[in-house]
Amino acid sequence: MNDQAKADKKRQQDKERQRAKRARDAEKKSELGIHEYRVPLSQAESETLAELCAYRGGAEPYDAAEFIATLIRREKQRADEEKKHLGTCDFCGEPLPLGCKNGLGIPKLKGVGGCFYTREERKLRL
Repeated sequence: MNDQAKADKKRQQDKERQRAKRARDAEKKSELGIHEYRVPLSQAESETLAELCAYRGGAEPYDAAEFIATLIRREKQRADEEKKHLGTCDFCGEPLPLGCKNGLGIPKLKGVGGCFYTREERKLRL
């Protein structure tokens, strides 16, 4: 077997090893319920993320995934707290924030002065 054939065989073995490792990693993440997301960020957003990771991380900066996961958990806590105080729409009596949407995703009374979606919906947006 010449050197080129040995190198090709080694490359093929490396590819197979990597493919098997990716499959094991994917299976492990699936079992743990872990999902990965790819998010395109502008240069300014990337710089801001790095700055915030360092600033909020204390003595040791967060890595980007840890920082984003922490933001999600904190936003969930904030949203849960908001939901406690929303109650029901004064106009239609439906529970908020979904209320007037009737499960359709479209507020049926938006535009009517007393409707929550006419007066308050923007406050819930990020």
